[in-house]
Amino acid sequence: MGRGEEDGETGSRDAKRRRKNEGEGAKKSTGGTEGDSRTAAKEKAVVGDTFQASLEHEASEAHSRTEEEDQRLVASIISHVRTTMKEILKLKQDRPEQWTSEVEERRTQVLMLMLSLRRLSRVQKVRVRDARERTAEARQGVDGVTLQLQNLLYEVAHLKKEVRRCLDFQSADQEIDLVPVEQFYVEAPEDISRPTETVENLHEQRLARLQWELVQRRDQTQLFDKLTKEKEAVAEAISEQERKLASLAPRINTILEATRPLQVALDLPIDAKREQQRIVQLLPSPLYTLWVQVSAYGEAFDSSIKVEVFGDMEAARKLITKEEEPRADIYSESDNEQDQQEENLSRKKRSHKAQKMDADDLDDGVRQTLGLHPLNVKVTVNTKEGNSVVVSFHYMQVLRIITAKCTVFLQENLKAALTDVISGDTLLSCLFPEDDGHNSPNPANFFQLSHIHINLSDHLATTGRPYKWAQHLAGLSFSSYQQPSITEDSQEVPAVSPSAPDSSPGDGEVVAWQESAEQVPIIIQAIRRRLQARLALHTQLLNLETANSTNCIAIPGELLRHHFPGKVCSELRSWQPITWADYEASPATQHFREAQLVTSQHLFFLAVLERKQVVLEAQVAVAPDHPSTVPVVALALRWEGLHHADDIPQLRQMEKEINVHWDELVSCRSDRLQLLPLLLYRLAVCLDVFTEASSAHSDPNNPGSHFHKEKIFFRPARGPDRAFPFKYHPKLGVFSQR
Repeated sequence: MGRGEEDGETGSRDAKRRRKNEGEGAKKSTGGTEGDSRTAAKEKAVVGDTFQASLEHEASEAHSRTEEEDQRLVASIISHVRTTMKEILKLKQDRPEQWTSEVEERRTQVLMLMLSLRRLSRVQKVRVRDARERTAEARQGVDGVTLQLQNLLYEVAHLKKEVRRCLDFQSADQEIDLVPVEQFYVEAPEDISRPTETVENLHEQRLARLQWELVQRRDQTQLFDKLTKEKEAVAEAISEQERKLASLAPRINTILEATRPLQVALDLPIDAKREQQRIVQLLPSPLYTLWVQVSAYGEAFDSSIKVEVFGDMEAARKLITKEEEPRADIYSESDNEQDQQEENLSRKKRSHKAQKMDADDLDDGVRQTLGLHPLNVKVTVNTKEGNSVVVSFHYMQVLRIITAKCTVFLQENLKAALTDVISGDTLLSCLFPEDDGHNSPNPANFFQLSHIHINLSDHLATTGRPYKWAQHLAGLSFSSYQQPSITEDSQEVPAVSPSAPDSSPGDGEVVAWQESAEQVPIIIQAIRRRLQARLALHTQLLNLETANSTNCIAIPGELLRHHFPGKVCSELRSWQPITWADYEASPATQHFREAQLVTSQHLFFLAVLERKQVVLEAQVAVAPDHPSTVPVVALALRWEGLHHADDIPQLRQMEKEINVHWDELVSCRSDRLQLLPLLLYRLAVCLDVFTEASSAHSDPNNPGSHFHKEKIFFRPARGPDRAFPFKYHPKLGVFSQR
């Protein structure tokens, strides 16, 4: 038997001995009265000594052998156990004589070997514990050294920081701008400069310069205080003089107020009017007529209207101081030139005709033709809501027409819409029928502008728009026919003095004071109504752009109850602006365009209404003078295909209901301002009637073509064209055919 077996037997004997001792100890403990406390203490001491001895023995074994030796012992014991187990298995299979005793003997051997394995395991645990203790001791030493290293590094960083702070330190005197050294020795007294001591010693020199700087600053402070006192004294004297002068203003105002009743009694103009009258004398005749008529109307009926004159007075004076000579038209070929200027102009005309004028001369001709008078008249039309429209009237001296530029000022800032309908550039467009301000109302201007190859509509942003009503307001009228030959009557007369407004007319224009006076109240009222209508339209467009259903259309409750049924099933899905090109491209709008009911001056929108799978597209054309001209609605139906009014008679009847019978919805001007949302709401109601009336004749096998009947009508269709009941009777709450 090897060393491992001997160890196994030894371990087995020790185990038996311990079990025996433990058994005896248990018997003694259960015996109760047989032992005493001294015996129990001795037994505990023996057990403790034995356990301590076994631990010391295992520790000595761990130190006496290496791990490699224990690995070899473990391998040998395992091999012996495996061999013994095979022998036991063979004995149990063969069962020779006395095989049970041999099996028992080998089993005992296996148990002893297992005890040896346990002893070796405890020895290995001792080694592991010792290794951990040594590792902990080494780690503790390393941690201590690391802590010392970190402390040293922190001290090094702190020292570097202090060194850097010392190196960066700057004294307060270094920021003082001292006088140069040469100047210091020249200006400073010797008791401060001490040349014998400071020339070589820079530190003493620095101190001496600082002392000299201190002396200078004290002197300057004293001088500053002295000058400040003098300044305060002068300021007080000035204030006293100002108070004396200010006391004169109330006296002067009192004198002026005292003379005001005399001015009123004698109908004398006040100072402001006198100044305005002085400027007005420089106006050309048409602008003067306009100023007189609007000012007179404002003083007589409407004090909220303001009329002012703006511009370059010096340039206007230069125009008046020129020789009062008839100026030939710059494009005529007259041979009776009055001076060298007219001769030069005639040469330019001939060169224009021959197309030999260079680019610079052409630009000069364009600027001269489109030139405006230096002065302009600005009319401010205020409304009760606090909004105002400012119209600036200009006079084109060569074309002899009045142009207008408009600006809108609102009391409250409005949210911007996709379509700007309050822009000053388009607010006055079509203020009266067929007056969009794109073309000149003077027939002679056609030939003048064609001669230099320009179009007035391309320069409206600079010149303004020549509205016809502006010409009437200025007392200008133009004949509709002009002789092709050039006569004296075709010559333009010079600007007449405002004091003589009845001068002889020229070039077909007549200063008609009576006509101008008649037009003033009409035009003022039209401007106010236009602003009111555009503000209402702006609000309606904002509402329609954000509306996602028919119930979102903003209509006064009284109009809604009076003209429409209580329930509408069709929904307004979208409202968006479109262009004139989009409107032209639609087949549904062809008959309106051919009838010239819609032009490019209109505002175009696309409204989409739905009821289940039925989609109705309405292309709405809003006239510039809305609501004076009713919006035109063109319909296209998407239901089992795309259909137009030419295809379906009932769709044409729906268009007629919207475009022709609109007058049933309005009874006064305030109702007419709501015409656009009223028409859209009626369109939704008509779509309900269309779908429900169509359901009466639809295929019963097609559930998509059936709609629940929400509207009350007695006959879904009538007549040869199978007219649907689009007319609504609000008192009865029923629909009928027209």
